[in-house]
Amino acid sequence: MPKLPLVTVGVASFNNAQYIVETLDSIYALDYAAIELIIVDDASSDDSVAVIEDWLSRRYDYNGRLIAHATNQGVCRVCNRFVEESRGKYVCFIGSDDIYLPHKLAVQVAIMEAAAPEVGVVFSDISRMNSDGQVTLPHLYSGGEAVPYEGWVWLDLLRLNYVQAMGTLMRRSCFDMVGAYDESLSFEDWDMWLRIAQQFQFIYHSEVTAIYRVHGGSATFQRRAQMAESCLRLLQKQIGLSADGDVIITQHIAHYAEVLYLLDHPDSVKWLTRRWQVRYDTRSLALLVLARMGIPARRMSQVSGAIKRLIGRSTPSV
Repeated sequence: MPKLPLVTVGVASFNNAQYIVETLDSIYALDYAAIELIIVDDASSDDSVAVIEDWLSRRYDYNGRLIAHATNQGVCRVCNRFVEESRGKYVCFIGSDDIYLPHKLAVQVAIMEAAAPEVGVVFSDISRMNSDGQVTLPHLYSGGEAVPYEGWVWLDLLRLNYVQAMGTLMRRSCFDMVGAYDESLSFEDWDMWLRIAQQFQFIYHSEVTAIYRVHGGSATFQRRAQMAESCLRLLQKQIGLSADGDVIITQHIAHYAEVLYLLDHPDSVKWLTRRWQVRYDTRSLALLVLARMGIPARRMSQVSGAIKRLIGRSTPSV
């Protein structure tokens, strides 16, 4: 039997003590033998570390270990720690509340082993579940939420980050080519996919290989302003690579700059100025003027609502 290539599986742990055993059990149940498990806990305030240590103590013969941060350093630092510590030919990451399906690695490793060297990432369909583990979306891509473009996908990924991290398997060598995760950002994946897509192709595999859990504590429900600001900063790195790309980036800047204003972010003026520089339209100018005057978006909504009510009362019925 040929020796299986080692895969480093990284678990990003943060305040998911109630879910992480299910995540770790799903990794343990993978039908692929050559696994290195690295769990990085980013200073959880719940019992995550104790739960992980107990799980590892009962799997003493398993190739797994815990790295516990003393202070919270963010998901991008966690991902960099995985890469720094990894010894695998391939790497994959999963959140501490998500689930791998048993065939995930066996299928994806076989695809990558058969692929050309310029293929850096294989990604699969995923399902979504709620906090109780009930599947709410059986198929992300066949359900029509996103189109799984493959090949040279930089421009497609610039339009929309459609690649879900828990559904991927990456060559470890990708990071040698494109560098580390940007630790100044509040989330990790879109920036990295765009950088990898400049150098490598992506392959899509249509089977569901992972289940993403959506609940009130999920990162997608928190830090909206931080995430919008991170989107704006990562997009700046992509400016000038192509004319078509710059058109897409301009649209994103317009959207995310307005989001920051609506969320009363302190950098609203900076990014609305950037929006005005790339998109000379009436709305951009109006938003920039309001932000510079210190008028919050919620105040404008109140004024607009009062005007509409006043007009409504003063209009005679027919």
